[in-house]
Amino acid sequence: MSLTQAEIATALRECPLLAACTPQEHARLLAAAQCCEFPAGTDIIRAGEPADHYYRILDGAAELIAAQARRTLGPGDDLGAEALADAPAGQARYLATARAATAVSALRLPRSALAAPAARDPRIRSGALLGLAARLGELPPPDTQAPAPKAPAPLPLKQRIGWVATLTLPLLAWYAGGHLGLPQHSAVYLGLFTMTALMWLFSLVDEYIPPIIAVVAMLFIDLVPAQVALHGFYSRTFLLLLGVYALSAVLVSSGLAYRVMLGILARLPDSPFWHRSALTAFGFVLSIVMPSSNARLALLLPLYREMDDSLAAPAHSREATGLMIATFTGATLFSPLLLTAKSSNLAAFTMLPIQVRQEFQGIWWLVGAGVVAVGLLTCHLLAMRFLFRADTPRRALPAERIAGQIAVLGRLRPQEWVAALAFLLFLGGAAVPQWHQSQPAWLAGFVLASLLALGLFDKRGFQTGIDWPLIFFLLALDGLTQAIHYLGLTEVMIDTVGHRFDWIGGQLGWFILLALAVTLLLRLALPLTAGMILSATLLMPIGMDQGIHPWVVLFLTSLFSDIWFMPHQNSSFQQVLAGGLRARCDETLFFHYAWWLNPLRVVLAYASIPYWRWLGLY
Repeated sequence: MSLTQAEIATALRECPLLAACTPQEHARLLAAAQCCEFPAGTDIIRAGEPADHYYRILDGAAELIAAQARRTLGPGDDLGAEALADAPAGQARYLATARAATAVSALRLPRSALAAPAARDPRIRSGALLGLAARLGELPPPDTQAPAPKAPAPLPLKQRIGWVATLTLPLLAWYAGGHLGLPQHSAVYLGLFTMTALMWLFSLVDEYIPPIIAVVAMLFIDLVPAQVALHGFYSRTFLLLLGVYALSAVLVSSGLAYRVMLGILARLPDSPFWHRSALTAFGFVLSIVMPSSNARLALLLPLYREMDDSLAAPAHSREATGLMIATFTGATLFSPLLLTAKSSNLAAFTMLPIQVRQEFQGIWWLVGAGVVAVGLLTCHLLAMRFLFRADTPRRALPAERIAGQIAVLGRLRPQEWVAALAFLLFLGGAAVPQWHQSQPAWLAGFVLASLLALGLFDKRGFQTGIDWPLIFFLLALDGLTQAIHYLGLTEVMIDTVGHRFDWIGGQLGWFILLALAVTLLLRLALPLTAGMILSATLLMPIGMDQGIHPWVVLFLTSLFSDIWFMPHQNSSFQQVLAGGLRARCDETLFFHYAWWLNPLRVVLAYASIPYWRWLGLY
């Protein structure tokens, strides 16, 4: 029994269990649905096996067999409701066997495709399990005895060393600072800074916790005024982050982002280069409104999986590897090139003088990074075109299925229209702030207020759609850096350094070398955001003392902080590992490509010197 995509879509809509699904969820289910045939006498599901699939019978009859229950099922009945059980993957098991009494045609949905709808609407899961309980009512209830508690695992050696160092070295830093003649408040801050760096270095707690502890300590001992310690919460950055995260959440929840991805696939030429270019282009668009490469990657990975499943390139082939590289690069390549593409850009932006901040809002940040942007994008596209050609003949992208998914979505809904309008308003306003004399933070605040007032960003979205730990991390880190200026530690550092950096002589080429060394050294131990901000904090006074433009200093730290060599230095790499990198991708080839971008960033920084001189930045 062969069904067209339209017939499969109709069968999904007619399934009572899936009636509460949104059009976007139906489109995703259509991509995952398969029509299966079972000859008479074969088992469709077996008791005790992992419940990995849910079936809806389209034609034929099946017999449900359990220890104390037998029942004949026909068209419209479902099998495998255990797949919707709220249990870790691999632990949910079928409770009965279903055998085809006649030839059976059934629609099969994987457990992974049903997870998102079931999580959004608990009625889907409860309806499936109540139906299963009604059929197997004579069966004894499953054993619900709680497992014996496990003994707590001993603290790893690295963390034991880290806690000992965190409890002792800050005191030594405070004592050494006073012994070297630093003012008392500077010595105390040195101890707090040492504590923060050590907690990051040994990964003792989540990365947003150490700066919060430092800010609380500064307030507790009255080291700096509240306006300084909590400067991030006083600044426009807070409002900008809230608005950007709200807009990105609504783009996803409204279904507009998914619709755009499907439209891109349907309209582009069916070739590997264009598929990869689509991922890169979509990553660029997301970089405008999502200040987190992890958030962008989370949105790109479903598109990658659909492309990968449809193209069916051999595992670990150059084509499969190229598709994963395009996904990863699309989410991360533009991080230093746009102000709103990296949260650390927004946090460090407040370090710039007010006049410089006004000059480099919106599109002017990208203009300043023009040479690096063109160079990185050109080299990436050339690599996607010539270095990752298919090793074997490939399958065509299923145009019929994609057209069916778009048809299921139907016309743009009001939520999508509002999301599109908000995105265009923010994009256009942030690109040309000089035209309307408003800052991006005010635009982000207007978008946030509008989405809240229209009900598109409700209480649940406000709780889950905003990365609150990251926001508190950035704002607390901002207070930590502002305390440096308030306490006069910038001047102390310059006086301490003395003439040790006179070898720079105001030459940008030498300063690039210094920025590279400082940023790489800090990034060996610190996470990306903290490494970039601390690099900017250290390099900004040196650069200004040498006559280097402040924005160039900030951009160099943003560019070089994206250089990574080891997996722990890049959280986005951990995300693609979870997304199936090792199963589908040649990991060695992936690393070679990522490492090849590192020296390219340095070369492009030097190539930008004449361009920055032409812009008057040097």
